[in-house]
Amino acid sequence: MAGGVPAEDVTSNAAPLPPLAWRGLTVVCALLAAVLHVASTRYGYHRDELYFIACGRHLAWSYPDQGVLTPLLASSFETLGRGSLVVFRLPAVAPLVGAAWLTSLMARELGGRTRAQVLATLAVALSAVGLLGGHLLATATLDFAAWGAITWVGLRIARTGQTRQWVVAGVLVAVALLNKDLVLVLVLSLTVGLFTVPDGHRLVFNRWYAAAAVIAVAAWVPGLVWQAQHGWPQVTLARMIRVEYGTADQRIGFLVLQIFLFSLGASVLWGIGAVRVWRDPQWRFGRVLVVSALVALVVFVITAGQAYYTVGVYPALIAAGAVVLEGRPRMFWAMTAGVAITSAVVVPASLPILTPRTLAASVWASGGEQQLETVGWPREVGLVDSAFRSLPAAQQPHAVILTATYGEPGAIDRYRARFGLPEAYSGLNAFGLWGPPHDSDRPVVLVWEDPRPPTYLRQCREVRRVGGPVPNEEHHYARTFMCTGPLGTWASIWPHVTHLSN
Repeated sequence: MAGGVPAEDVTSNAAPLPPLAWRGLTVVCALLAAVLHVASTRYGYHRDELYFIACGRHLAWSYPDQGVLTPLLASSFETLGRGSLVVFRLPAVAPLVGAAWLTSLMARELGGRTRAQVLATLAVALSAVGLLGGHLLATATLDFAAWGAITWVGLRIARTGQTRQWVVAGVLVAVALLNKDLVLVLVLSLTVGLFTVPDGHRLVFNRWYAAAAVIAVAAWVPGLVWQAQHGWPQVTLARMIRVEYGTADQRIGFLVLQIFLFSLGASVLWGIGAVRVWRDPQWRFGRVLVVSALVALVVFVITAGQAYYTVGVYPALIAAGAVVLEGRPRMFWAMTAGVAITSAVVVPASLPILTPRTLAASVWASGGEQQLETVGWPREVGLVDSAFRSLPAAQQPHAVILTATYGEPGAIDRYRARFGLPEAYSGLNAFGLWGPPHDSDRPVVLVWEDPRPPTYLRQCREVRRVGGPVPNEEHHYARTFMCTGPLGTWASIWPHVTHLSN
C-alpha cells in the first residue's frame, strides 16, 4: 500500500478528460480512407507485397525477414479480393487510419480539446510516411498502428496509474510480435520511460506487467522456435543491416531523416511537444513519451536501424505539440497551415498522383522510390514469358524459371495463370526455403541482375533485357538468360543458390 492505494493500481493524474472530437475526427479519417483507397489502385503491386503473398501461400510461424502477420493478411485479402487492389490493401488503409485516430486519443490524454485532437490527427494523416504506408501493405504500416496503440496504453497507465491496462498492452505487443520483433524496442523504451514518472517503479513492478509479459512471450515463442530451427536468419539479417548501415555517414543520415519522416511542420510539432512535456510539472506523467523516444533513437542508432523504424514514437509527441499550441490561436493556425503546406510538398512522392514516367523524371523520384517499385510487373512477367516460349515446345513442360530476387518470382507467381507459366524459384530469403526444383537436368530461364550468369548453371546465353517502363531497384537492370541446366542436381547446388539479403 502507498497512501491507501494498492501498489498495483497507483493513480497519478486521473482527472476527467476533454470530450473526444468525434465529428472532426470522423471527417478527417473518412477523407483519409477515401484518398488511400483511390491511391491503392493507381499503379500496381509493390515487390514486397508480391513477396508477402507468396509467403502467405507457404504459411509458417516466421520467415527470414518478418513474422507471420503480414503474409497472412496479404494472402488472405488477395484471395478475398480476387486480384482487387482495393480489397488487398484494406489491411494497409485500416491501420493507418487507426494510427491517425490514436494520435487524437493521445492528444486527449494530454488534455487536448477539439482543435488539438484534429491537428494531431491531420499531422499524421497528411504525413509522408502515413500516406505512403497507408496505401501499400507493409510490415511497417502494421507496426505504425501497433506502436501507436501500445504507446497510448502506456500513456494512460502513466497518467492514471491503472496498471490493469498492462493486460491490454500485452495483447497488443503479442500481435505486434507476430509482425516484427521491433516492438521489443518500444517495450524497452516505455519501460525505461515509466521510471521517470511519479510512482514509476510501481507502474512496472506489479502483477499486471508480469501478466502482460507472459501474454506477449506466449505469442512470440512459436516464431522463436521457427527461427531456431532455421538457424536464426533474422539475427543474420540484423547483422548484415548493421554492417551496411552502421557507418558514421549512414548514422548521420538516420538522424537527419527523422525530421522528414512526417513533414517539417509535424517535426516542429513534436519538437515543441517534447520540450513542453519534459518541462511542465503538470505533465510529469508525459515524460515517458520523451524518454521512450530517446531510448528508441539511441537503440536504433547503435544497432544501425533504418530511419523508418522510429516512426511509432513521434505521434504522441506530435499530439503533445498540438495541445501546447491549442491555447495560442495565432500560433495554432500558423502551425496548421505549416503542416498542410509542408505535407503537400511531398505528396507526389507519397501518393501515386503523377504518371510513373513523370514521377521518375521529377524532383520527387528519389523520395518516390517505393512508388516506382509498384510499376511494370505484368510487363516484366510478359517478357519472361516470351523467353520461356522461345524454348522448344517439348522442353517447356520441363523448364525451370530461376530469379535473383524475391520480387520477380512473386510477380510470376501472381500472374503466371494469365501466361501459363510454371512456378518460379529463387534462392533469396524465404524463397530459398521453398526450393529446390525437383528434376536435375532441365533447361533454365534465368532472370538475373548481374551481367554474368552464376557458375552453377551451364551454357548460359543472354537473350534479352528485362525491365519495366521506369527505373527501380528490382527489375530495371534485369537480364534474361537461357541455360541448358544446372551443374549437377538441383539439390546439390541449392546451398549455393540460397542467400539472405535485407
